[in-house]
Amino acid sequence: MHELLKMRRVKCFLCLIFLWFPSVTLENLDKNYAMSIYDLGELLNYNQVLVNHLEDYADKLQQRVYLVDSFVEITKEKMTQAKGIDSNPLSSFPLLRHMQYDWPNILWHLEQRLGEAQATIISLLHSELPTAKDLDETLNGLYRIQVIYNLNGSAMSRGLLMGVQHNYSLTPFEGYTIAKYLAEGGDYGGAKDWISVALDLYLADGGNWDFYEQQGLSSDSLYELYVEVLDNLSEDKEVPLAMMTEAIKRYPENHKLERALTRLEMSNRIGEEQETQKQEADDLSTYFRCCSRECRRGSRLYCLYNTTARAFLRLAPLKMELLSLEPYVVLYHDVLSDREMFVLKSLAKNNLVRAVTYNETEKKYSEDRHRTTKAGWLNPRHKIIRRMGILTEDMTNLDLEGSEEFQVLNYGIGGHYAPHVDYFSVSDPYLPDRIATLLFYLSDVPLGGATFFPMIDLSVIPKKGTVLMWYNLDHRGQGMETTFHSACPVVVGSRWVMTKWINQPPQLFRRPCLREHTEKKVA
Repeated sequence: MHELLKMRRVKCFLCLIFLWFPSVTLENLDKNYAMSIYDLGELLNYNQVLVNHLEDYADKLQQRVYLVDSFVEITKEKMTQAKGIDSNPLSSFPLLRHMQYDWPNILWHLEQRLGEAQATIISLLHSELPTAKDLDETLNGLYRIQVIYNLNGSAMSRGLLMGVQHNYSLTPFEGYTIAKYLAEGGDYGGAKDWISVALDLYLADGGNWDFYEQQGLSSDSLYELYVEVLDNLSEDKEVPLAMMTEAIKRYPENHKLERALTRLEMSNRIGEEQETQKQEADDLSTYFRCCSRECRRGSRLYCLYNTTARAFLRLAPLKMELLSLEPYVVLYHDVLSDREMFVLKSLAKNNLVRAVTYNETEKKYSEDRHRTTKAGWLNPRHKIIRRMGILTEDMTNLDLEGSEEFQVLNYGIGGHYAPHVDYFSVSDPYLPDRIATLLFYLSDVPLGGATFFPMIDLSVIPKKGTVLMWYNLDHRGQGMETTFHSACPVVVGSRWVMTKWINQPPQLFRRPCLREHTEKKVA
């Protein structure tokens, strides 16, 4: 009783906070869980708390059942004893006492509302749970993985990703949810793949049909979605009609299927069929190839020990792999230690927020659905961050004065960053452009997560401790379109990276001017 009273006070206090500060509610609801694999661990903690309270509720219900069973046994015993009431009047006393005292007592127990305390606690945690936006972004990430890596729904539902078996499987609930999401977006081809998976899983699990029904997933909802998908894909309207007729034969007692068939027949009769949306598919073969494995350019490229960028490198040279000359792209190996990577991730974990991009039209930073990650800026006064600054100057021989701070990013479900450039395509005197980008890989990624430059057919698979560096601007300070790059969707693992964008203005005496390349005309 004391705990319940305490929870009610807390709930009232939170309500007052929400009334005084309305923005708090919106901020708490927008957790962006799908943007970071790290933050998904927080959901596990919340789910454990919810399960604990649900188990507590189940225990109280079990105690109630035990109490009722015990009372039934006592009542039967009293009735047996009372059968000799004519020969022994004293035997009437236990019966009278039992009916006068025990029945009101059991009535009091039955009138008690179980689960009120647990319901209060769960309602308090509701603002911490995923929102519809989180679910949509998760579904979008899963679909992105399926398209980029050319996976089929059946294999994904069994945990088979690109030939590697993983320890998970999906239920009819997940298959139906993905299919409905794709159908609502007009991708009926993808929806057909997933509704087929959902139906197969449902039909193979007949022992749980009652449970599925209680949770809102019934056979008619599955078949109705299947028919809707077929109706939008097939020019022959007899195909979905035959599908629904077959379902009715299998479930003759399901009157909802009969009503669905009637609606479909009326739709075909009066010509209200929806037009099939023909979407021109993009050529994803290059993305699939270079996101699945590393792509490299010509044979003239090589590896070396860099000893010339700074004087210090003569004592401690860096292992450098030259990946491209135009644009200039290099990969430094064995740069960071395990301890440094652990500290860098630890510094960012409590400050991760959804990453934003600069909108050149609105002149401000805003959310971008093509960038599914969370980021945290690091304190430049921290000892290890100062050391990272010195290391960056050693690698690039560039001045970091006025550049943006180091930023750590963690990618979410199917986390990616759509093709983009790091320089600003619109000239803005108040926004110094980025001459170079450094990408520090803080974790290995077992599957996916490559950095891909599609215009030069180059991709780099994340390997912890390495650093990828490239120039964004040419020697005239103009942005190079060939630096167009993306982060491939993460399929398995957690992609941790740290970025450093170096601004152009301080580099006047640091970066050597390159000569113009002129073509000689052949007479």
